[in-house]
Amino acid sequence: MKKTILVAVAVMCLFGTSRAQRHVEFLWRGAYFVGDASYGININRSADNFSKINDTIAAFMPGLSAGYMFRKEAAVGAGFYYLGDPTGAFKQIPVYAELRSHFSRARLTPYTVLQVGYCLPIGAQTDPPRTKIKEGGLYAGAEIGARFALNRATALALHLSYRLLQSNEVLRFDADGKHMPSEEVVNHLVLGGLSFYFGN
Repeated sequence: MKKTILVAVAVMCLFGTSRAQRHVEFLWRGAYFVGDASYGININRSADNFSKINDTIAAFMPGLSAGYMFRKEAAVGAGFYYLGDPTGAFKQIPVYAELRSHFSRARLTPYTVLQVGYCLPIGAQTDPPRTKIKEGGLYAGAEIGARFALNRATALALHLSYRLLQSNEVLRFDADGKHMPSEEVVNHLVLGGLSFYFGN
């Protein structure tokens, strides 16, 4: 009889532990921090909407954001990205405000992010100078993904995102170093990435 009771208790403990693990949830109220690494394609278009082949590049965009979760469906914050353009022509730092929405308190939950802000040029140019951003512009982003809680305070997420970066004044230089008339350029990016969440 004692053996039967011990076996029953052991089974209940295992079942309870397994059940608890399945129901781990990320903190849904309080401060949050997100570190993000995204990589994708940047298709740069001029104001006349003709794609410039030499501006179609791979783009690496690491970023950080922080904010406050009011509830699982609503979190507001701010952050920045760094556009790591390997050609050197369009390096920028978009700064933004964001709205995050998570759709459940389960361990694995889908989520969306909407961002709006401004692109700060950082003297982007090739060497020798061929392209230079003189004035930044609008930044807008939309993201959809899935977040998996490792425990109550940390989580990992995979996502797909679209980001628009506007440069209001871009100078292109000829072989003699003389720049052509300035133009507006809009970068359209489609990226995939990995995020690390930390809640407090």
